[in-house]
Amino acid sequence: MDARKRRVLEALIDDYISTAEPVGSRTLARKYSLGVSSATIRNEMADLEEQGFLEQPHTSAGRVPSDKGYRYYVDELMKPADLAGEERDRIRQAYQVRVREIHWFIHHTARLVSELTHYPSLVLAPSVDEAKLLDLSFMPIGAGTVLMVLRTDTGLVENQTFLVPSDFDTVQLEQLAEDFTREFRGILIRELKTRILDPIQGDIHRYPVLWQLALKWVTGQDGEEAKVSLAGPLNILNYPEFRDVDKVRRVLGFLEQESQVERLVSLAEDRDRVQVVIGTESSVHDIQDCSVVTATYRVGPRVLGHLMVVGPRRMHYSRVVTIVEAVSEELSRVLDGGWYGELRENAR
Repeated sequence: MDARKRRVLEALIDDYISTAEPVGSRTLARKYSLGVSSATIRNEMADLEEQGFLEQPHTSAGRVPSDKGYRYYVDELMKPADLAGEERDRIRQAYQVRVREIHWFIHHTARLVSELTHYPSLVLAPSVDEAKLLDLSFMPIGAGTVLMVLRTDTGLVENQTFLVPSDFDTVQLEQLAEDFTREFRGILIRELKTRILDPIQGDIHRYPVLWQLALKWVTGQDGEEAKVSLAGPLNILNYPEFRDVDKVRRVLGFLEQESQVERLVSLAEDRDRVQVVIGTESSVHDIQDCSVVTATYRVGPRVLGHLMVVGPRRMHYSRVVTIVEAVSEELSRVLDGGWYGELRENAR
């Protein structure tokens, strides 16, 4: 694409992002210093439409970007956004609270990103499958009821209650927890799922009923995990593209389906940089009227989870990419440098 077409396309997309109105040649000539006449701009717009970068939504003279146009804009034309000093301070200060619970970081991050971007935001928790077991413990909470608590090196603390035979006492529970932790400490949960474990062999022969309950829960055969934190879903209603009730229903449905969200982030080709999926590039039909920006957060080289922003195709890409990148870097820095890093070292 030659330089003049690039300038016309960039100006048109910037204007459409700001106004949500189809853009005509006279508008571009009046508002942007393109150095050419309205007639020349009109010819360039016609060429860009023929090449698939622009679309004409109806019989008016205005054009809007196509998915191909947005893709070229994001990859070739978009300039990094400058965040205000108070916004950068807010991101840095967001994680100064001394909290030793990864779920707090997940929920807090989702709210922060949504408030900064004004779009729905999702944050995926670390995958239990890729976590290493640190320890298992039991806590009696009533007659015949026990709270089972699992800690992993990803900072996740999971718990669930179980009914147990009434003759179990605290000593028996503590012994079982010690047996389980000694046998499986440092092992990936996904490896536990594929192992053939015989709880009556070797030293692990006590209390088979509770042992089986622990094994069933740890390997994910019992209960469901809340893996995704969602913030600001109704922000999508603030954009004119989503005045259509059916379109809104599809997007909100996607935001509430953890399996669909996980599927989308699993398709990211490059986990070392922010990813932008535009409209029909998505394999998920319900959000093909949207664009999605994702980034990873990590400890060292290890990817723990993902941040995601969902908005209209007319998204303010430069600002969203900058915010998502800044938040993911700050979250990674805090996790890598604090208690979370200590958990990782202790699990080795």
